[in-house]
Amino acid sequence: MRGKIALFFLLLLWPSLAAAKVTLTFYSREFGVYFPHAFVRITGATDAEPDRSRDDNYGFTAKAVTPAILLGPVGGKIVSAPRPYVARSDSHFSLVLTDAQYAVVLGVVQKWRALPQPSYDLHTRNCVFFVGDVARSLGMTVDDSNAKLMSRPRSYVINLIRLNPGFGTITPGGRAERALAVGTRQTGSDAATAPSAAQTR
Repeated sequence: MRGKIALFFLLLLWPSLAAAKVTLTFYSREFGVYFPHAFVRITGATDAEPDRSRDDNYGFTAKAVTPAILLGPVGGKIVSAPRPYVARSDSHFSLVLTDAQYAVVLGVVQKWRALPQPSYDLHTRNCVFFVGDVARSLGMTVDDSNAKLMSRPRSYVINLIRLNPGFGTITPGGRAERALAVGTRQTGSDAATAPSAAQTR
């Protein structure tokens, strides 16, 4: 009888136990007047706080988007995009994080938030570099040496997938899945030119 009661309560708790995981998803939005063009989204619950559901996103951009960003470093900031912006952006691939990995990602966010100003540079420290730093913190192979990729958010994230086969889950039916299906040849703005060597920094 006690065994049946224990099983009953286990079945009641099972949905909440199964939901206790955090998922990080890499997004991009190909240019336009709104920023950031590359960002990460964190959803779900940690093992430490299974009853607290999260839905946060983080990107890095200039404090003010003006012609000054074309001339050199300007003030930068970590931002969270509105939900409609996220919904209209491209989801590329996701990773399930442990609590420790989740803490590491938040550490990266805080590092970029605390950078000395001016912290944003269109060519050396933009939203793409931020996303690459998040990926690197999770043990992924990252290549920041291709200047063309560093100004093409979607292509950069797709190239992350190429550099890390089997790492995470590609968003079904997304742009990344379609681009990867055609191999390494260039397909407009959806494909990245594969670099000659991966550089992890």
